[in-house]
Amino acid sequence: MSGLIADASPHQAHQAAIPQRRAALIAGVAYVIITVLSLFAISVLDGPIEPDDPAATVDNIENSEALFRSGLAAFIIVLIADVVVAWALYVFFQQASRELSLLAAWFRLLYVAITATALLNLLVVLKLVDGNGYSTTLETGQRDAQVMLSLDAYNYGFFLGLVSFGVHLLLLGYVMVKSNYAPSILGTLVALAGLTYVAINLARVVLPNYRDHEDLLLPLLVVLAAPGEFGLLGWLLWKGGKARPAAASNP
Repeated sequence: MSGLIADASPHQAHQAAIPQRRAALIAGVAYVIITVLSLFAISVLDGPIEPDDPAATVDNIENSEALFRSGLAAFIIVLIADVVVAWALYVFFQQASRELSLLAAWFRLLYVAITATALLNLLVVLKLVDGNGYSTTLETGQRDAQVMLSLDAYNYGFFLGLVSFGVHLLLLGYVMVKSNYAPSILGTLVALAGLTYVAINLARVVLPNYRDHEDLLLPLLVVLAAPGEFGLLGWLLWKGGKARPAAASNP
């Protein structure tokens, strides 16, 4: 009996130190930061790009270099906040399924790692367009082509990261449905968002003619993913952790 009490004590102390409500609020606030800064970062980083005009793309980045750098900095903060969300959601949902919650957290961390690696290509872009150092050895056309290749590498890396992010949402949605303290309908919407991220971002990577269907697929991504993601954000901030679960299950 004493052994059981000793084994349980660290877990109980952990739960007392990080209550579910606090974990929900941490995740919700970090999600707000992600939402605001990611919208800014993506608009700033994608704005200068002219897919069929490398020279114009380079000129646009040169003329808005400070703004471009601010977008990169915002994206880095987003990824830091994503790590916080991964941890907080694991803490919040581990009572429903510790193993699946941990797996979901790892897939979000994998998204962060892949995306952070992709962002290195934007640093290369800035190095190429600043006109100093070894970039001066390239002809103008070569430099412009290299800039576009680096931007493509960033985009493809980001899309691959979003596939991992989609798997995270799929697992998280399943855990929410499985739990007895999260709305099942919200869990279903989160899982649907995850499935949409996986399908559309895989298409971005593997389909050579993806751009022919982009005008259809991007609105579809917004329509199918937004209810789950924004619903999760709102629920974490206003309802998450307020009611104690009736029982915990750890398969």
